[in-house]
Amino acid sequence: MSTIYAVEYHYVTDRDEDLDRLRPSHRAFNADLADRGHLLAAGPYVGTHDALIIVRAQDEAGALALLEDDPFLEAGLIAERLPRQWNPVIGVLSPAS
Repeated sequence: MSTIYAVEYHYVTDRDEDLDRLRPSHRAFNADLADRGHLLAAGPYVGTHDALIIVRAQDEAGALALLEDDPFLEAGLIAERLPRQWNPVIGVLSPAS
């Protein structure tokens, strides 16, 4: 059984043009993960250089491994990735739903 992980991305702050250029391939990568049932939601925090990606994985290492081929990561545009196991108890992502 897989677990839900919230992975925060903290982007580098001095390469906005590169982020803009690679955004379509980054979103296509995320869409493929979603189509395969691994990614539940993803998107940027408004007004920051950060984003949240919610995935299903066996463990923390697996959550990061799912995101290893992200074009943003490959281009060095992510300064830090912080995975945290998340337990949604209410709402559409909760086991009761």
